[in-house]
Parts: sequence; structure tokens; C-alpha cells
Amino acid sequence: GRMKDNTLMLQGIGSSNAWKGFIEKRNVAAGFNLKLQEDPYLPTDTYAFYPNGVPVIAFFTGSHADYHRPSDDTETLNYDDMERIANFAMNLALDVVAKNEKLAYVKVAPSSENTGSRANMRIFLGTIPDYSEGEMEGVKLTGVRADGPADKAGLKGGDVIVELAGKAIKNIYDYTYALDALKVGEPATVVVIRDGKRVTLEIVPEARQ
Repeated sequence: GRMKDNTLMLQGIGSSNAWKGFIEKRNVAAGFNLKLQEDPYLPTDTYAFYPNGVPVIAFFTGSHADYHRPSDDTETLNYDDMERIANFAMNLALDVVAKNEKLAYVKVAPSSENTGSRANMRIFLGTIPDYSEGEMEGVKLTGVRADGPADKAGLKGGDVIVELAGKAIKNIYDYTYALDALKVGEPATVVVIRDGKRVTLEIVPEARQ
């Protein structure tokens, strides 16, 4: 809903060898600046389907200052480009139907860095990522939940998480995957950039209620 610079990200296209052909054909008329992401394990709404043998594709126009916040209201949406994306998606769907056979499913082995899943998100740290900083390296926090593990560990708004439990954090996906390595009640180190300096803290994960 917030397309910028005509850029559309298509995620999970490595799940089938048919996607690229469909995408290239339909984008001739659509004219998007496409960013193709092969990884079918990204923590999107399609994640539950891929491990069950279903090819997936997700459409994403990027993070913004109101992402996952109450301020993401209707007047902020880019309706013209939403319509373009919807038509593009519809045409891809029509191509899949016209193929008249199941799309070939490509089984991609998860790497050590992409084994996370929404289903396993039992760990609670109480961090509030700042999604408006989608292009920076690390995960910037807009704040922390009062009395949550992050608050007790000394994290605060403005911190940029660059390492969690020994894993480098370059983006929100790295952060999501790293959560799966944590265990409730077992301390883990978290490294943040604060005022230009690396600060190492200890956080004790809690169970998500």
C-alpha cells in the first residue's frame, strides 16, 4: 500500500521454477522495478504453505514509518499503485490457471540462517522494531515493552540490534530467525549500537503469553 519509486518486491519465487517466466511476461506491460527474492522461508503470510508442498509468492512494497502501527490509516495508502499491483497479481494468477497443471514445486533446503517461522514465535523479548528504518543494517528499536525482557536488560528506543545470541543481525528477517535459537529463561547476549558505540547486554527471554 505504500509503493515507493515504482519498486515491487516479489518474495518466495524460488519455490517454483515457473514464477520467473510468468513474472517477466507480465511485467512487460506492468513496468515495475522488481526486486526478486528467492527465499521461500521469509516470515511472510505465505510461510505456512511452502513447507506443505505449495509454491508461494508474496508481494511487498517495503516498510514505512507507520508499518504495523495504528497510524497506518486509509488516507496514507497509494491507491493507484495498489490497483496496478492487484492487476499484476491477477494476471499472474490467470497465467497459473491457464497452465492447467500444478506448478512445479521446488524444495529448497533451509540454511542455518533461515530456519525461523511464525509458528515457532513463542519467545517474547518485548522489543518494538522501528519499521521505518527498513534500509539500515541491523534492527532499530522504536521502544521496548515496559517490564519486558528487553526493558529489564536495559535496551531502549533508538538502540540498533546488530547481534543476538551470537548471530549477526542485518535486518528484521535475521532477527526473526535468531529468536528461534533462544530458550525461555536462558540468558542470551544482545549487542546494540547506541550513540555510535557497541553495547553488550544480557537478556532473559520469556514465554509469549
